[in-house]
Amino acid sequence: MQFTLSKLFAVVAVATVAAALPASETEAKAAAPSPITPAIAAPVPAVAPAPQDFNVGTVWTDANRGGNAGNLNVGGIPSGCRNFIAPFIDSISSIQVNSGIRCVFFVDNGCSGASLTVQNGAFVADLAGTNFQDSLSSFSCFAN
Repeated sequence: MQFTLSKLFAVVAVATVAAALPASETEAKAAAPSPITPAIAAPVPAVAPAPQDFNVGTVWTDANRGGNAGNLNVGGIPSGCRNFIAPFIDSISSIQVNSGIRCVFFVDNGCSGASLTVQNGAFVADLAGTNFQDSLSSFSCFAN
């Protein structure tokens, strides 16, 4: 039998393909690419969730929970200063603060001026006759 270069190439190519093919299904599964990401892959940056406000109490524009009601929503405790917006700025007449919370209410924006503290589930039914009736402009809340 005489070998030529083309016959030799064909024999080597067939042998290479046969060696690359798995002999059984088990070997085929073992030879399958791994679903594990290589350790050198770039990490996926974590996305921080947006902060959610939560309610620490309620204010009303009239005495005894009357008129417009507004939640005292804060992003965390301590809350930092929050200014009231219409219709609550300078028009609050009753206040309820949730248990475990202490809120300080101020007569001026930016948590300044005279202050009133309401805490731990207390309900102030009527601010009439105090220096705080229809005069609160801002607040800040803390853990009690």
